[in-house]
Amino acid sequence: MDPPAQKMFLENPHEFATAAVSVIKGKLADQLIEGIQYEKINEWYEMSQFEDIEAWGDYLVPAQWSAYDYVICDSDTEREFVQGLEKRQDVKLYVKLPSWFTLPTPIGTYNPDWAIVLEDRDDHGNPTGKPCLYLVRETKDKTDLQKLRPEEKRKIECGRRHFKDALGVDFKVVTSASDLPDGGV
Repeated sequence: MDPPAQKMFLENPHEFATAAVSVIKGKLADQLIEGIQYEKINEWYEMSQFEDIEAWGDYLVPAQWSAYDYVICDSDTEREFVQGLEKRQDVKLYVKLPSWFTLPTPIGTYNPDWAIVLEDRDDHGNPTGKPCLYLVRETKDKTDLQKLRPEEKRKIECGRRHFKDALGVDFKVVTSASDLPDGGV
């Protein structure tokens, strides 16, 4: 090891190791790319194989109460959730949070699914004039967090604490729009 590298290693071994791993991975990728070869092999994809490819329209759900005209749904659970939101009279606005909306957590970034604004309603379904209820929701096909992957469960718990403690915003994991509070607060 040359003297400057040895000094770096002794001053901050973790940073040195991280930088070394990054350099090694980069060199390995360069070697893999340098040695790659593609050859024509007289095989092709028949057009019939492309008939079952889903169109973007399969992922879009028309939306009246969303910030957008259509909502992109990644799963049947999300699709049913949006359809449920659209049927509720107390929903003022909702948006599927974009992928760039992330929270830093100790185990990586977390991107919650939904931000929802509900209007408070009385027992007869009439607006009460009280302030709106702001919610953040994560949609899963099951609300038992023990059945999720450990990393996903931890990120959701970080999200719950962030929204409750830092912002005072209600956060829960739900499977459908009927899991939202009834009529507001």
